Amino acid sequence: GASLAGAIVEMASLCATKSAFAGRAMAFTPARVAPRCVPSSRVVTVEASKVCELTGKRRNKANAVCFSNKKSRKFQEPNLQRKKLYWEYGQRWVHMRISTKAIKSVEKNGLDKMAAEAGIDLWKLPFEDARPERLAYLAENKGKVPVAANPRAMKNPEKLAASKKKPRVPVYTIAGKIAWVRPGSEALYTQEAETSAPVVPEEEEAELKVTVNEE
Repeated sequence: GASLAGAIVEMASLCATKSAFAGRAMAFTPARVAPRCVPSSRVVTVEASKVCELTGKRRNKANAVCFSNKKSRKFQEPNLQRKKLYWEYGQRWVHMRISTKAIKSVEKNGLDKMAAEAGIDLWKLPFEDARPERLAYLAENKGKVPVAANPRAMKNPEKLAASKKKPRVPVYTIAGKIAWVRPGSEALYTQEAETSAPVVPEEEEAELKVTVNEE
């Protein structure tokens, strides 16, 4: 009985809020476990609104009528097409997503007038440059990209000759994109791959050898 009472007193002293050694309050805080993040299996897909950029034409509400005259809701979407339209003032081809009706309206009224009515700045649209001087430059410098002079480039001819570094240079690929390649490999990106039939070696004519044994 006495030993049990002593054990109880000892346990009570250990579990006290005050420490007999340091004289500081002891606090017990349970370990916090971070919530487990379970990846969501839902995939969010965002679709562009089907609206004509020039005319603002949207989908139309309609009813699908069956044989028993029951009506169910359906939508009639506009026939949108991604087109390249030539802008004469800017001398460029601008990329737009317009309806087939707008294509006919552009031929009749002009691109400048319809873009002004729709509040579209044609200078800010994605385009393909069609200026004569630009086309002449591309014809003379096929695959080359105009780059400004580097003020930090090495100018000492002796160091340039002794240097083994070959910096990358920009070139236009066949798809019209810019790629940074090592000097000497520009032809791999600017020229189309030549698909030629494999050369089959001609069969050598078999020589007929006749040996005569004289006895």
